[in-house]
Amino acid sequence: MYAHKAATLAIRSLLNCVTREYANRIVWTTDSGGQKLTLNFPEKGGSLKIPVSYRSVTGHHLFGEPMVLTDDSGVQNLSASAAMSVIIDRLEPDASQEGRADLHQRAQSSRHLIETSLSERQSDLKKLVGPKLSFIEAEQGLLAGHGVHPCPKSRDGMTEGESRRYSPEFGASFPLRWFAISRDLYHTGHSDGSPSAEEWLEAVEANTLSALRGRLTNPDFAFLPVHPWQADAMLKDAQIAALVSTGQIVDCGEAGRPWFPTSSVRTLYRPDAPFMLKLSLGIGITNSVRINLARELLRGDDMYRFRAHRLWNDLAADYPGLNWIADPAYMGVAVDGHVIDGLSVSMRENPFHDENADKNVTLLASLCEHLPERGSRIGALIRTSAKTENRSVEMVSEDWFSRFLSVFVTPVFALYLRHGIAIEAHQQNMVLEIENGYPVAAFYRDNQGFFHHERAHAALHEALPEFGVRSESVFGEDAVDERILYYGFINSTLGMIGALGREGLIDEQRLIDMLRDTLVDLDRREGSQSRLVSKMLAPILQCKANLKTRLAQMDELVGPLETQSVYLEIDNPLFQNVQAQAHG
Repeated sequence: MYAHKAATLAIRSLLNCVTREYANRIVWTTDSGGQKLTLNFPEKGGSLKIPVSYRSVTGHHLFGEPMVLTDDSGVQNLSASAAMSVIIDRLEPDASQEGRADLHQRAQSSRHLIETSLSERQSDLKKLVGPKLSFIEAEQGLLAGHGVHPCPKSRDGMTEGESRRYSPEFGASFPLRWFAISRDLYHTGHSDGSPSAEEWLEAVEANTLSALRGRLTNPDFAFLPVHPWQADAMLKDAQIAALVSTGQIVDCGEAGRPWFPTSSVRTLYRPDAPFMLKLSLGIGITNSVRINLARELLRGDDMYRFRAHRLWNDLAADYPGLNWIADPAYMGVAVDGHVIDGLSVSMRENPFHDENADKNVTLLASLCEHLPERGSRIGALIRTSAKTENRSVEMVSEDWFSRFLSVFVTPVFALYLRHGIAIEAHQQNMVLEIENGYPVAAFYRDNQGFFHHERAHAALHEALPEFGVRSESVFGEDAVDERILYYGFINSTLGMIGALGREGLIDEQRLIDMLRDTLVDLDRREGSQSRLVSKMLAPILQCKANLKTRLAQMDELVGPLETQSVYLEIDNPLFQNVQAQAHG
């Protein structure tokens, strides 16, 4: 049962990539048996016909069975798992053999993790769509992951046993591994007004650190929390091994109370801690190896300083609802001024601790995730509200989306239009607070995805000297437009429309009308110097291609912003809707 559900989810996310990235190879048809998708492979690879349970203008489709392969060998029905292999083998003949082999391994690994987590969390599935979830319950309740990605739950580099110990999908928790660092190697910093890294650690780990300090011959060492998996990996590094041999780094082992991995796997949470730990973790998750880079440690300070400035306060007064969770402190190891990225740690504010640990908040991805038979939490919330309020699900869905536009869409894009600051506001990085079934606030997290464009830099630099300079977070405007369009608009906003539509709650076109009206109004108020909204309403959108990026084995955190992943053109559902109305 779980194997079939996992395969259904795995091929859904793969096919959603295919329909987006290979539009010239697919055909949508309708016959007496319903709607079908036909994927035509190049170079005599034949064709694959798949039943379509729901077709979304946003690209978040649902598929059925049987899947029928027709080629020179004849006609045969394929299981979802077998169909995945056929697609990866035949879709891109020009891809390298290494790229295809890597994608095969990651896609099957992802499918297997989904299967095992569904099995182990079966008793939790109903609760995970309930009216109230705490931060960590929602974080650890994202079981299938990115709905338009070929390997959303791969853990490249971890064994199955390690995945079970360290992955949020299994409700994991574990103690930190501690390295004692000679003071001349200790690399740290924090924003003015924020506790230092050591002050924060002492606030929650004083007893642990005192015990560890008592075991050292030289007590004047700083303590660095390290992910246990990363600690083992780094101790095999020649440079680290040399520092251990000279006593400049001491491996103190695991100690202290357990921390909980959040949906990103490497960011750890405790309900009693005023901070979270964003650790370096050298495994491949979706499109990147998750290592904190030196420049990215400094972007947390950019976020923290801007949030304290009147520029943000004025914007927040005009467009309330959006909150930032900053990363104002960091620590790690530097040798002769060169930071060892694999040991760097960002310390993130934790607004969901102590009395707020039970606050009803959820990352956007968990809210939208649609599992076979269960559906999604957003569907459950809206149906419950409709029953309680004695209103139709369509009316409640419209009100729900209107509030989402208010607390998420409007402030995220107003920030960019007014100040040129982009936040990578994809479904993984956005947390919504739910009250009485509706969104009342949004929280953005992630220092890595915080940058601005060159045209805005002079004004920001005047208001906040050196803003974006040391953090290397100033880029060309077209490249930044491309990123915020994908993350905030395509991934999160259109993804939300797709989530509401595939639940059968409301016609997607009604939501697209509402979105377009909101964007046009925002452009009138804030868009005098930017072409962003015109790009949002254009016939074609620039969109990240997760399947092509994986086939090319690209890492999104390596190299210039402009070349970190594959982008391509897709049809814009907002423009298509306008065209349909014009010819209505």
